[in-house]
Amino acid sequence: MRGLAAMVIGMVLASSAAAETLRVEGIFPAQAREASFLPTIAVGAFAGPDGEELADAIERRLAKLGADGLPHVRLIPPSLRPDGMLTGRTDVSVADSDYSETRERCAEKKDGKCVRKEKYRVDCVRRTIDFRADLRLMRRSGGGLPYAVSKTRDDRHDWCEDSGVASDVGSVVHGFVESVAAEVRLDLAPHAENYTIRVQERRDGLPPAAAARFKEAVRLTKRDPAAACAAFAEVDRMAPDHGSTVFNLALCAEAAGRYAEAGDRYTRARLFAPKAAGEVSKGLGRVGALAAGAQDVAAMRARPPVMGTGL
Repeated sequence: MRGLAAMVIGMVLASSAAAETLRVEGIFPAQAREASFLPTIAVGAFAGPDGEELADAIERRLAKLGADGLPHVRLIPPSLRPDGMLTGRTDVSVADSDYSETRERCAEKKDGKCVRKEKYRVDCVRRTIDFRADLRLMRRSGGGLPYAVSKTRDDRHDWCEDSGVASDVGSVVHGFVESVAAEVRLDLAPHAENYTIRVQERRDGLPPAAAARFKEAVRLTKRDPAAACAAFAEVDRMAPDHGSTVFNLALCAEAAGRYAEAGDRYTRARLFAPKAAGEVSKGLGRVGALAAGAQDVAAMRARPPVMGTGL
């Protein structure tokens, strides 16, 4: 399949070993949606310790955009006058604090058994590593900052003279850098996700015939998701406004890419499935994001291709 059709939301069979779930494939928008619509960007200078490493890590990820078939901002060299220039600064702080811990050991044995114990203290170190990256994407034409964020990471590690080893600052900071770079990629371009959501299985309040059909619908999710959704719709006609059924139909609509319908059904599920309130809120958040992602991708595909340097 080509274009957006390649990313159309679909239900696929979950593993037979999995719980009763529906699998969803969808496109989520860039976190910085305005920045994602810039035709071209470049990664400029990053100041501070490990700034160059972070710039390289971000550039590596942005260079791979498009591998999933989605439209995206184009990465070009800074010398070619990009529409947006990403710069930043990093700061790293390392603090070691001494403390002690109490241990216990055998001080006297008799007949192979410890008959007296004593306590003693050992010296220990607590190391805290803090990392901060301040990022700014400056628009070349007209100025403005479509993307300006601060990202922080921290790690705390303890060790003592009789146990553990000191944390390696370089390795920890490298992990922070890669984590931040991966997050920046999600900030600046839409991405596809494939995930599973568990269906609601409560049948309380359903008449016997509807309850039996509901149970069969839940079983069908393992081998035939489309048939399962059709069965949930049948249950809804037999016994309207049952909480679990309303939720599951919302999930079916989400998996089919019918986001407006999914949002309406999740909203109804707030009323009829109060025990699933947390999952309902997550569902509403997902379908709102998925609708935005589909809208952004369609708009990006409708633009003329970037042929030059952002001039």
